[in-house]
Amino acid sequence: MIRNLKTLGVALCAVLALSVVAASAASAANYTASSYPAIGTGTSAVGNDVFKTEAGNVECKSHFTGTLAAASSTLTVTPTYTECKAFGFLNATVTMGTCDYQFQAPTLVSADNYTAAVKVVCGATPITITAGTCKATVGAQSPAGNVAITDETAAGDVKVKANVTGINYTVTEDGFACPFGGTGAKTGATYTQASSITFDAVNSKGEPTAQTIDVG
Repeated sequence: MIRNLKTLGVALCAVLALSVVAASAASAANYTASSYPAIGTGTSAVGNDVFKTEAGNVECKSHFTGTLAAASSTLTVTPTYTECKAFGFLNATVTMGTCDYQFQAPTLVSADNYTAAVKVVCGATPITITAGTCKATVGAQSPAGNVAITDETAAGDVKVKANVTGINYTVTEDGFACPFGGTGAKTGATYTQASSITFDAVNSKGEPTAQTIDVG
């Protein structure tokens, strides 16, 4: 009996050790490229990117750019939003001010599939969303949710899809016919993408290169 208990104890220790190694491997995942510096870009379709507040949806087309100087546990990407519509009928603009999105260290979920938390990192000016008599801003924060990342090793690129929740925002203008419920600080906004965006490597002129972008 004592021998069996010792054997069981050794087995449990081995399992725990493997778990620690696996957890360390997952937390150590990086954003990498076949050579550096590497510029990755991705573009979505019109209406693919949806920012939802208490007033309704703002839907846009997006173009993202991120640069890797070396393998890194974080990746900063800068979006440009165009062809935006708010609440189904208003033309809208989304300007990033001095803000970027910072993808945190990717965590392995299954083979070639990862998730990463996202931070909104800002300088002096926030993200500004304007539609008719409505205006709202989004500042620096660490919202809930994540981005799902698929490492397409054979293609040499990665696919990213956002599902970010619990976003704080501030309504600065709530004019005539604007569907916001008044100005002031708000919470509970979401940012989602209907389809994944593929990040491919390009040169400084935006031309495709043979570089690969990976996670791992």
